[in-house]
Amino acid sequence: MDSKKLKKKSLLIDPELADVYESPKPFRRFIKLLVDRERFPETPLTIAMVHYPSGARIPFHSHKRTTEVYFVLAGELVATVQGKRYALKRGQLLYIPPGAEHRAENPGGRPCRFMSINTPLAEDVTELRVRQTWKRVSGKMDRRC
Repeated sequence: MDSKKLKKKSLLIDPELADVYESPKPFRRFIKLLVDRERFPETPLTIAMVHYPSGARIPFHSHKRTTEVYFVLAGELVATVQGKRYALKRGQLLYIPPGAEHRAENPGGRPCRFMSINTPLAEDVTELRVRQTWKRVSGKMDRRC
């Protein structure tokens, strides 16, 4: 990004002001895109705050060329990577290498909030898909769950 554009764009991101998107059924979960190509067109990564209410999950999938990292901010998240199950608690981070089959779920009774970081961006990991196929809901993620 050239210096003129960078000066006009705020580099400070307040998650409270980010739009919230709700996933299509049957996997009810919420996401706030904080760093993505819409905000920073030259970025090589996506950083999202994700909120899983109790019972939320994502089916098994993999990303051909993309590394994904989960960092738990609140609650507990259970992730399975290449058949191995990880129970993540607040403050723990999970590294998911490119090509690894994985899924995340919240089987607990309390909501879970975590950061999801993806790099490099690839065709199978795109914020554009979220913006096109997920429903935009109010800006208060914590009230949704």
